[in-house]
Amino acid sequence: MKLVWLEDLLTLAEAGSFSKAAALRNITQPAFSRRIQLLETWLDVQLVDRRATPMRLTPAAQQHIGEFRRLLHDLHQLRSRIRAQSQSNVRVLLVTQHSLTMTQLPPLIKRVTADDQLPRIDFNVRSENRDDCVTLFMEGHADLLLCMEEPDSLLLSSFPNSVRLPMGTETLIPVSALAGNGKPLHVPRRGALLRLLGFPAESFLGRLMYKECVASLAQRCHVELVHESVFLAGIKEMVLAGLGMAWLPASLVQRELKGGTLKALGGGLKSVKLELGLYRGMHPSDPKAMDRMWRLFSDEQT
Repeated sequence: MKLVWLEDLLTLAEAGSFSKAAALRNITQPAFSRRIQLLETWLDVQLVDRRATPMRLTPAAQQHIGEFRRLLHDLHQLRSRIRAQSQSNVRVLLVTQHSLTMTQLPPLIKRVTADDQLPRIDFNVRSENRDDCVTLFMEGHADLLLCMEEPDSLLLSSFPNSVRLPMGTETLIPVSALAGNGKPLHVPRRGALLRLLGFPAESFLGRLMYKECVASLAQRCHVELVHESVFLAGIKEMVLAGLGMAWLPASLVQRELKGGTLKALGGGLKSVKLELGLYRGMHPSDPKAMDRMWRLFSDEQT
């Protein structure tokens, strides 16, 4: 069995057709189809229902596509770890939320790379939804977890075999783009329609926003959810385009607030303060380097 066969299957699942998947894999369609057949032969299971129009995966393939994806990811991670060890480098896998990759993670990595007492550390960063990050860390697929937390609901109880380091706070603030007169485009007014850009209700920020902000807001005005996404950078762009208001991390919009393209909304709208936590697993690939790095972060927080 070849890894390229798994990559082909995952590409086919995303593309939805043999022709599109073959183009993405930069091979001819007959060659691509042949590799899918080789994987089916190796598994002794049919993966594609070729009689269906449009093409679709069989129930067996659909049921296990997530496992194929995780298997391929874990194999690539193993290869990277072995390469790093052979070059005497330390490799650290860190999972974090999409927005923290842009706001909190870059300075953290710079502090590590600037410390000449640490060996060279190769960071592998995986950005996911907050709940997915927590799951990956709990399952032992990451050395470090950087995430947002509600002040009264830290994750330590969920990670009995890990330690936590506070990394400051983040605040979700209500913001809107400005009209030509310099006033916010979207302001809640009693009885009026308010266009809101938000997060999926089942996501961490969605649960938090609906609990802390939207429930009381809906009692004052008619809230219409016009855009929903887990990608905060995308929501910010939609706010800048004037599509609606949103609650966004202050660090993510500080440049726009200073530049006058966004404005923080008052009018009794609530801001939500969140803790930032860095979690360390108990079984890192290089314990000595992790100890030194952890002391570096701890010293800066005291």
